[in-house]
Amino acid sequence: MMKMYATIGVGLETVVSREMASIGITALRVEPGRVRFEGEWDELYRSVLLLRTVSRIVRELQFEEIEQEEDIYDAIREMDWPALFSVDATFRVTFNVHSSLVRNSRFWTYRIKDAIADCFVAKCGRRPDVDTASPQVHVYCYLENRRLSIGLDAAGDPLHMRGYRVTHHQASLREHLAAAMVLQSGWQPSMPLHDPFCGSGTIPIEAALIATRTPPSAFRKRFACESWPEFDPDRFAVLRAEAMASRIEVPGLRLSGADVDKTALDQAALNAKSAGVEKLIAWREQDAGSMQPVLGGVVIANPPYGERLDEGMEVWAAFRQAALGCKGSTVVLLQANPGFEKGFSLRPFKKNRMNNGAIACTLYQYKIRD
Repeated sequence: MMKMYATIGVGLETVVSREMASIGITALRVEPGRVRFEGEWDELYRSVLLLRTVSRIVRELQFEEIEQEEDIYDAIREMDWPALFSVDATFRVTFNVHSSLVRNSRFWTYRIKDAIADCFVAKCGRRPDVDTASPQVHVYCYLENRRLSIGLDAAGDPLHMRGYRVTHHQASLREHLAAAMVLQSGWQPSMPLHDPFCGSGTIPIEAALIATRTPPSAFRKRFACESWPEFDPDRFAVLRAEAMASRIEVPGLRLSGADVDKTALDQAALNAKSAGVEKLIAWREQDAGSMQPVLGGVVIANPPYGERLDEGMEVWAAFRQAALGCKGSTVVLLQANPGFEKGFSLRPFKKNRMNNGAIACTLYQYKIRD
């Protein structure tokens, strides 16, 4: 039985735990930034193949209390690294620190690399190469207070990097966060869904993938766990084929996105085509205040935040009026502006913190009555 955890964004604890349960994985404990679980290789494979709302899946190798920062090197050095990956593989170390014990996290990232290399030299006579750009093996460690965790990242590149995005808008929403917003909204494929600030189209595209049961791994070329000695390529291929075979067609799907930026809409169309859902989404060059009523569905968006709410009051007033015409719908908006709720002048039935990367945001949900 392996100990594992999924790294998650702030505010995604509930949606991640539910998504895990939907694929037969039980969340054992929720901590800031991660959800812990246990399982065999099938659980690890399914987690990297099927989870839409997490950033990484880490196989935890060791978890211990340390007394001083010098203990980090000793803990890493004493592990049997040649049993975990080949000396011919390239590796990279990621080290996250939330502890007063460590004064220089960058220095200790290098020291962890040294400890791994020293172990290989002692056991194999030579060291593996470090590759910070595209390594085969990703060592993932964190220190919280005195608790040191040492693990291997099973995904490699973060799981929000689905592989379908061929072009980026300057304020593109990460794919796992867009999927979480769709899942949090309560949207069902029988309902219309519209994004009036769609940018490069991430929210409608993720909704299309959810509706068609397309696994988030469908476009990924590689996972870091494929370089582990215990990796079973045949079993992984079977589970991946099962995930792909679960895709369905959804006749009459009503997905749309709009933006005032023609370049952004062109990007959205290209990304949708890359994801194979270009026929499922309608794109419109349109400002949010001109949005046609969405009845009995979901309006969901990550609008521009702006430094001051009054900078775009005309836009917000027009959009608020358009939103009030969406009878029987839920309006879901991710916002970082602290004055947004008062300025938008509607009372949300639900709001929760949901960070967009390093930006502290709030997800507001409004019910427009019939």
